[in-house]
Amino acid sequence: MRYFSHSLHLTNGKSSARRAWVLSLAMVCGAMASAADAAKPWWEKIDPATLPAANLPMAEVIDRCIDQKLKQRDVMPALTAPLETRLRRLMLDLHGRVPTLGELDAFVAEGDSPEAWARHVDRLMASQAFDRHLSNELNWLLMDGQGTEFQKYLDLAVTKKKGWDVVFRDAIAGQVDTESRPGVDQFLRQRVMDTDRMANDVSVRFFGVNISCAQCHDHPYVKDWTQDTYYGMKSFFARTFDNGGFVGEREYGQISFKTSKGKEKPATLSFLGGAPLTDPASMEPTEEQKKAERALLEQLKKDKKPPPPAQYSRRARLIETGLATEQQHWFTRAIVNRMWDRLFGCGLVMPLDQMHGENTPSHPELMQWLARDLAANGYDLRRLIRGIVTSKAWQRDSRWKSDTRPPMDLFAVAHPRPLTPRQQAMSLRFAAMEPSYLAPGKAKPEEIEQRILNTERGASGYERWFERPGEDFQVSVDEALFLSNSNDVQGQLLDGSGLVKAMEALPEVAERIRLAGKAIWQRELSEEEVSLLASYLDARSDRPQAGLRQIVWAMLSSAEFRFNY
Repeated sequence: MRYFSHSLHLTNGKSSARRAWVLSLAMVCGAMASAADAAKPWWEKIDPATLPAANLPMAEVIDRCIDQKLKQRDVMPALTAPLETRLRRLMLDLHGRVPTLGELDAFVAEGDSPEAWARHVDRLMASQAFDRHLSNELNWLLMDGQGTEFQKYLDLAVTKKKGWDVVFRDAIAGQVDTESRPGVDQFLRQRVMDTDRMANDVSVRFFGVNISCAQCHDHPYVKDWTQDTYYGMKSFFARTFDNGGFVGEREYGQISFKTSKGKEKPATLSFLGGAPLTDPASMEPTEEQKKAERALLEQLKKDKKPPPPAQYSRRARLIETGLATEQQHWFTRAIVNRMWDRLFGCGLVMPLDQMHGENTPSHPELMQWLARDLAANGYDLRRLIRGIVTSKAWQRDSRWKSDTRPPMDLFAVAHPRPLTPRQQAMSLRFAAMEPSYLAPGKAKPEEIEQRILNTERGASGYERWFERPGEDFQVSVDEALFLSNSNDVQGQLLDGSGLVKAMEALPEVAERIRLAGKAIWQRELSEEEVSLLASYLDARSDRPQAGLRQIVWAMLSSAEFRFNY
């Protein structure tokens, strides 16, 4: 614009007309520039030089970006949550359950300081229980919790600290190795009979974009999601097939589609609407060659052997393209957003499967920084999780000082999250057990670890009674009936051998009640709560154990227990 400004200082006799012409040209060019800038995806509007320095601690960057927006919106954030509340939240997010009374006391004894908090986080993340919980959550992300064989692969991948990019490579390649990649082909096998589902699932789960709307027509609101986009992604999987329970891939075959105008059009291999990709030259086999191929596949099926791998694989091409420097932002931002949503209850981009260029994150610079950090550090999900849970933003209280809570995407206050089936099932078992069962010092560390594992396994049968929470979560009828009438609840959680027995051993009624509150809700009960429950027990003095069982049941089935807050 310097040129146009300088041109306005014309002094000859035709200056007025020329000035008007220059002004109109400046306005047109400015409008064109604004339109071009507006058409860019949001990430191209960010100057990398404005991002926080790469070497800053992640928690510091998170708090800086969150607090800056809160200041702009003139919102004072909630205070830091009480230590017991944060420890409960931390155990739920890192181990998938509430802490036992012994664990809680050991944590609190270390004090409440940033250094102590970092030690808590590191200790929990070094545990095998953390690996199991992370593996379970990744199985829900990739397999909707149904990947029983794939779970074996994820268990090993998490234990071996494989980067998220390696998990992506292994899942898309689908090459089983009983030592390092057991069950990895289930990701493909579960979808191989429906390549439309496979293409969209990979786009949603690994790249954060749902392209299914563009299957029949161009997306009405997202200009980049066209039929060409959809079938360009589907082309990566069009040569994949099932042969007797094994995944194979041909080196030939093209797909075409019918446009919304009814014209037949060949699909062009491309990644999320990017530049067309070319395959090595290949020829459609003759009928004789196809017949020989079918005979070979039939024999392999009888022998229960996998088809030979393709020399050129389109799925391998997807791996290469999706992780290429110019495209990896799709991959990195998608998992950053998923992890953020899992730990905050709201993603930086919502909905989670609409991470396209026109859907700007609540905190664009933070999203870019986290994605860049993830890629620069081996796609290490542990690093990402640790950075989030050590931030002040994550540790905020869920209580708000007024009736009108700020928007969730400001992250000014913690958002209560319903427990997942695994969290709910395990928390029931751990909260109802004898409080000293897992207390540090009561047994050797390896014995404690085995007790934890045994209790987790014992809780797994409960998971089927609880629904995976979605956007419109409501407690299901099955869950209510399970907690009210199930023999498992009455016979295992309230049978008088765990928490109920420990309560009976205490001489004072108030002590019994406080023990239940601390073991189940991880907090000290108020005097009003103690008095109310004491009155309840007094009215049932003729059947004292039944009264204690009812108190434990009421706490376990309460809304306070049902949510991570």
